[in-house]
Amino acid sequence: MEIFRFKRSFKKALLWAALAIILIYRNRGSVMYPIFMASTLAILAWDCKSMGKSLIRNLEGKFDIKLFYCIVLMLLSIHKCISSSLDLQWGSGLGILLIFSCLLLKIYSNQEASEITAMLVKIGHLMIVPLKNLDKPFIDSSAARKARTGEETVGKKRAKSILLGLVIAIPLLWIILALLSSADLVFGNIVEDILDCITFPELNEDWVGVPFKFFLSFMAFYTWTACLPAEIFFEGKEPRKFDAVVAITFNSLIAVVYLLFSGIQFVYLVGQMELPNGYTYAEYAHEGFYQLLAVTILNLILVSFCKKHFADNKVLKAILLIISGCTYVMIASSALRMYLYVGVYGLSHLRVYVLWLLVILTVWTTILIVGIFKEKLPYFRIITVFVSVWYLAFAFSMPDKWIAAYDLSLERVPTDLVYEVYPDAAQIIKDDGRYWEKYCNFYHDELDDYKEKNILQFVREYNISEDSAMRLVEAFDPDEYEYRYDRDMLFGD
Repeated sequence: MEIFRFKRSFKKALLWAALAIILIYRNRGSVMYPIFMASTLAILAWDCKSMGKSLIRNLEGKFDIKLFYCIVLMLLSIHKCISSSLDLQWGSGLGILLIFSCLLLKIYSNQEASEITAMLVKIGHLMIVPLKNLDKPFIDSSAARKARTGEETVGKKRAKSILLGLVIAIPLLWIILALLSSADLVFGNIVEDILDCITFPELNEDWVGVPFKFFLSFMAFYTWTACLPAEIFFEGKEPRKFDAVVAITFNSLIAVVYLLFSGIQFVYLVGQMELPNGYTYAEYAHEGFYQLLAVTILNLILVSFCKKHFADNKVLKAILLIISGCTYVMIASSALRMYLYVGVYGLSHLRVYVLWLLVILTVWTTILIVGIFKEKLPYFRIITVFVSVWYLAFAFSMPDKWIAAYDLSLERVPTDLVYEVYPDAAQIIKDDGRYWEKYCNFYHDELDDYKEKNILQFVREYNISEDSAMRLVEAFDPDEYEYRYDRDMLFGD
């Protein structure tokens, strides 16, 4: 077993780790990322072929969910190189981690739980597989070495001897050259001229970061491909169901409170009744938004938990249906509150992301309602497909562009707009014209850093959105204008 694991996974893990260092080490938002992802999928396909499997087909030869995972991974990777939004870069990175984990579980353990929480637990277990199998590459390598028969050839022995001699010579030469250079000025100048022709990497955090990243990447790929399936991923016996009366009792009380709260939402937000003294609708909308969002998420968790851990009961189903219906009201109230607030204060990244999340919560609530009456509904697969498609549509729409366009259309433009949106919105700000000078001044230093990149850095770190924004700023010739963005950030124009 050890020898088989070593032969199948060792070289592939080394190759994957090397690609991770070359392509995406400290470079997670460039054209290198889709190249890295395509290479990763190619290596996985190679590994699947060595096991008699397919990366995108099931055992019957039909396309399955793995094909969807591969498409999503490539699209998320492409998005990372066309957008310079740090928020979306982080979101795409998280999406890649989760979808890649699902792909690995499906390929190597054939695992895909129907429950969302159960699948998240499996993904959590996948993250600790490298820690639990740190010794496997070394054990497998030792076993493969012992299995070799015959003596080493003369050429191999000589190569090892030369390598050992070089290892011994390098530190000795370093000491000797330093001493002789200080003893004779002419010799020292010659040595200095020779060394000036050789470019040594600067001693910085990369001396630790590169080996660590390489080792971590190697261990992760080796253990994920060679040490799965693992027993921790397989579900045990069916969990014990608790008495439904317990759930009926506490859910009934919660449902009464929710019905009262839902009525108030209709009265004050939809009916536009008179608010307490000192409140504006914008203040009222903003004040309880995040608390309401938290309660909405709590409701979804509560319904999921009761459906899974309590005995089937018609009364309980009816109460859970009421709670789910009130959850719709809370989501609608949250959306209306945010709409009122945005109408006064404009859009921002956080407000847009929250509105995006409300759509997710609406779909999640609908799936739970269907699941109350339909057994064995594949919750995780449905929500994964929807969230993936919805996120990709959102990310590829370049939210910074329409955030900037909306805020610039307001009568009172937010004074921090120029400093809040990412370079994705550069063309929108330029077309508007009013804040373009301020924008160019703000990005002047970043433009200088961008122009100082050598050709290798430029190609490796090339991001389409960033490059487009820097070209626009460069064409504006910001050197003709004074720096004044510190004052503008405090006082506006």
